[in-house]
Amino acid sequence: MDQKHDLPDEIGQGDIDIEKILAEADRTRKDRVGEFRQMMGQAEKRRRRNRILNILLIIFAAIFLVSGFFLLRYYMASRENKKLVSSLKEMIDTEDEPGEAPDAYISTEKEASSDPGTGTTERPQKHESQFTMVNDRLVLKKFRNLYEKNTDFIGWLTAEGTSIDYPVMYTPGNEEKYLRKNFDGDYALAGTLFLAAGSDPVRPSTNLIIYGHNMKDGSMFSDLLKYKDRSFYEEHKYIRFDTIYGTNNYEIIAAFPGQILNVGEEGFRYYTFYDAGNAEEFDDYIGNVTSLSTIGATVQAEFGDELLTLSTCDNSGADQGKRFVVVAKKIGN
Repeated sequence: MDQKHDLPDEIGQGDIDIEKILAEADRTRKDRVGEFRQMMGQAEKRRRRNRILNILLIIFAAIFLVSGFFLLRYYMASRENKKLVSSLKEMIDTEDEPGEAPDAYISTEKEASSDPGTGTTERPQKHESQFTMVNDRLVLKKFRNLYEKNTDFIGWLTAEGTSIDYPVMYTPGNEEKYLRKNFDGDYALAGTLFLAAGSDPVRPSTNLIIYGHNMKDGSMFSDLLKYKDRSFYEEHKYIRFDTIYGTNNYEIIAAFPGQILNVGEEGFRYYTFYDAGNAEEFDDYIGNVTSLSTIGATVQAEFGDELLTLSTCDNSGADQGKRFVVVAKKIGN
């Protein structure tokens, strides 16, 4: 007699449930593997991103440190230069300073020019009490200490009511010797004001040109750019440039944007004018200067006047040769 065994439904379909369970387990495993891979991928992205951020942080930190170093060095150098200028100013013997520019040298004499290639020039007479011999040269007494310290020294420039109050050097055989040197001849980013080689302080030439840097700390010739403002000019019209040959006062007649031009390029080359051979040449130069001027000065110059030109870089385009220029004429004696 056949005997039937009734089995529960769950057991009767056990094979089907196992397959489902295995399929579900496989899906779960795949999902978890996918999640793990995704998690590892995200972790790798974070690691890469963190590496990039760390590299950028290192680069920025290096830039900051280097910039800080150069900035610190810049202002340390600026402070040292100010201390040097202050000490030089104390060397001026103000007790021997004449009240006005002397009319003539001690005696009419032939003196070799600072540039050996130019021969000799004749100097007019000046009052003996104001001068002394230093290194075989007749020098204004108040500058004897500075000239003894450095025979490249030619004078002291002061612009009323500005920070411009510096010694001026003159090395016609090497015009830019002091472009990056201080009075003592040591390297200095600010350099020292210097007289252009084409200028002749002995005769003197019609036009004396002085160059100086436009420094970010406000030193050297940076205050020249203040003359872009007419109101500033109205309150600061006078410049004094005392040389080893005598005292000289000037009144500003023009201030204008200049340009160092390339060879063959047309334009006004203010920096090439040193001597006027005749009234026409002088008037042509003055005409260009006054037409470019932005301050509307009413003071005019005429043939026979002695001029002083101050030139510096204009930061708005110094690399492209942009300059700012102030021109003054000698007044008084």
